[in-house]
Amino acid sequence: MGALLQILYYSLGSIFLGIFLTVAGVVLMFYIIKSWYKNSTFTAISFIVGGLLTIFLSVQMILLCGAVTIKGYGDDVEEFINEMVATVPSDVVFDREDSQQILDNISREWPLVGYFVGGADFTGHTPADIALSMVDELQSFMNKYILRRALWSLFFVLAGAFSVIKSMDIARGGGRRGKSQPRRRSFED
Repeated sequence: MGALLQILYYSLGSIFLGIFLTVAGVVLMFYIIKSWYKNSTFTAISFIVGGLLTIFLSVQMILLCGAVTIKGYGDDVEEFINEMVATVPSDVVFDREDSQQILDNISREWPLVGYFVGGADFTGHTPADIALSMVDELQSFMNKYILRRALWSLFFVLAGAFSVIKSMDIARGGGRRGKSQPRRRSFED
């Protein structure tokens, strides 16, 4: 929940984009399912599943959009670090505490970075290469985070689609095969 509040405060665009992508995706999923099962109708349970899917998927998509936003900070973060270490002699080798202090300063400037990246250990780096190393590590971490969000989103979409299909009122002879059942005789025939 803390991540959602941080993204709300610092990246409102991520929220709107995440919700828009979620709603568009859920609507598209319902459209594809309805196109596939033409003779079927959605039930109340189908729409409840769709609502739950929208909630779960919105969280994942907002976090994903926030992570993409952080990746966009890369050049600014690198410039910020280079400015911080500009006065440090070039033969100084940073230890864990020094690199954590740099990360803390970055987190004050970009709070979302601090939320996603909790610690830094860039022992052995010098002022000449620490900025690039930290940004490369941040980008790598964000790529893995984005992949996890995408995989969770895929899982939710597949589970939601399966649940919606199972909850549909499938007419006899309906579905995607198009086979029709013989007509039953009534007493009036």
